Amino acid sequence: MSGFDLLSHPLNFGALRLKNRIAHAAILTRYAMAERATDRLIAYHENRAKGGAAMIVTEAVNALPSQAGRGAYLNAHSDSGLIDLERLANAVTRHDCRILAQIQERGRGNYSRARIERTFAPSALPDDLTGAVPHALSTGEVEAMIEAFADAARRLQRAGFDGVEISAGHGHLFHQFLSAHSNQRTDRFGGDLAGRMTLLLELISAIRAECGREFVLGLKLPAEDGDPNGIDLDQAGRIAAPLCDPAEIDFVAFAWGAQNRHLYWHVPDGHWARAPFAERTGELRRHANGVPVMGLGRIIDPNEGEAILAQGQADFIGVGRAMIADPEWPAKALGGRGHSIRPCVSCNTCWAAIADPTPLVCDTNPDLASSSELSTSKPRIAVPDRRRVVVVGAGIAGLSAAAEAAEAGHCVTLFHANTDVGGRARTAARLPGGEGLQGVYDFDAARALAAGARFELGVNATAADVARFEPDTVIIASGAETPWDRPTPDDDLPLPTLRAVVEDALGRTGPMGDGLLLIDRDDSIWVYRAAELLADRFSSVTILTEWETPAQREPLVVRQGMLERLAAKRVRVRTHCRVELSVDNLMEGTVDFYHLLTADRGRVEGVDAIAHASPRRPRTDLLSALRQRDYAPLVVGDAYQPRALMHAVAEGRRAGRSLN
Repeated sequence: MSGFDLLSHPLNFGALRLKNRIAHAAILTRYAMAERATDRLIAYHENRAKGGAAMIVTEAVNALPSQAGRGAYLNAHSDSGLIDLERLANAVTRHDCRILAQIQERGRGNYSRARIERTFAPSALPDDLTGAVPHALSTGEVEAMIEAFADAARRLQRAGFDGVEISAGHGHLFHQFLSAHSNQRTDRFGGDLAGRMTLLLELISAIRAECGREFVLGLKLPAEDGDPNGIDLDQAGRIAAPLCDPAEIDFVAFAWGAQNRHLYWHVPDGHWARAPFAERTGELRRHANGVPVMGLGRIIDPNEGEAILAQGQADFIGVGRAMIADPEWPAKALGGRGHSIRPCVSCNTCWAAIADPTPLVCDTNPDLASSSELSTSKPRIAVPDRRRVVVVGAGIAGLSAAAEAAEAGHCVTLFHANTDVGGRARTAARLPGGEGLQGVYDFDAARALAAGARFELGVNATAADVARFEPDTVIIASGAETPWDRPTPDDDLPLPTLRAVVEDALGRTGPMGDGLLLIDRDDSIWVYRAAELLADRFSSVTILTEWETPAQREPLVVRQGMLERLAAKRVRVRTHCRVELSVDNLMEGTVDFYHLLTADRGRVEGVDAIAHASPRRPRTDLLSALRQRDYAPLVVGDAYQPRALMHAVAEGRRAGRSLN
């Protein structure tokens, strides 16, 4: 027994019976090409149907004539799209999983880096993220849009879809009509709250007229959107009550944030509590008139989903990012294998990819949308050529390689210099927002040990140590180091690394000093998470970075929250700045810098501690020594080239599998 009695219980709504109470929430994959279903798109959704989801809400489809040509979305605007819609519907429903398509239009909102030339909205008001002013829809254009959405719903029904979800949250077009912040119309689609709900009410009626009562119709409505004069929790309840008519609507979900500086509320990262919206969803559920409510928002662990149902905060749950990481999340949870769920770290790499815009990826699931991501597709059999494998380094890449090789049946020995696994990620996991990383290295360490790998911890392996095991294959995952590269020729001061200062802070309690200067030459999110931690130990923290934007390579939804937290802790960030260090200045508690664009000079006062975050360099000493002994090691992760979590997981996995 799984212990998840509520999650495993069937749910009836509309004409459907869900086999359990776990749905896959809508996720844009960008796997379609030229409005056609690719094998990867089919595999993504079918894997999640095979993995035990009771219902899948797909990404939005191209439903309007104006959406035609958006290649990364399927065609529901004309009958020429039926064959691909049917192919997708059949791939999902044959596994006793219901399938709904999401229908939406972004309107004026645009978080993508792709330039959008033509946008429209209820009113000609600037987009809160880009400032672009859209075309204001005429009354006739709104009426035509309603008709087109209803036609698309009927087309989806003909293709075998069980229903649609109208996405009226996240700052998209329907949300824009609901909010007084973005809707200043004077026709029947504007004015007071009742007028602003007219579009959705007429759309619901139009879809019901086209598709009948047997077709499932769900709503995703705004909760708190963070807009001035926008929608708060009270108004969200007043919107839900008239829209959630049990005679018309089969389920409802609530979404936080909008296309504004609170966009990051949409996908809460590791800085948020687990299931952060559950309690407020429970409050909104009181306005749903008995319509089943789908709980959303950073539901990572099945226990969180069970608790949401037990506390009456929702009737079923929608799992998004965690089911990107592991398509078998439902089957593992309900089958008593919750411990084997591949972890989601709430990093939002997935969101960043689709906003780029590029196809969906996942840091911890490099096999995404392939048959290999299902554990049932990888039966463990004795390998005909069982090899002796030595892996050096038990960070993310090394553990990934060891787990794959051991599970394939090879004899694996893993060396690691520290007595605890995880490497650099172990420190990062203790920073604010980094908790999820622990799940990544613990997951692969458990896999490797269960498959019989031998761990040699606390051993700084030499070439002789490796040779002692007479390996057929050596995998080097020794990571990288962080040297201080002098930014000016006369700078020969040894500086502590940021990691060393962080580990010192984690090993003690209480204040550490007055002023900390952090020199950021790495430009990663971990620099700024460390600054958050150290802001609680120093009276002031100043960051000098040569980059034009703090953590500029991070997703927008990560940077938004980061900048808000840094501001709250009064962390000062100076961009385009290069330090000029001298012993005399440091003795006085000052550090000079100059601006890279203007050459203006400045000074940071009150410095009694300093740390640097510099670009990492691969550790290659052991690699050279092994090559001298005629070994040809496989090199993975930061030992090959310092990069991100995704590359470490993927390269380790490829190395471990390459032995078969």
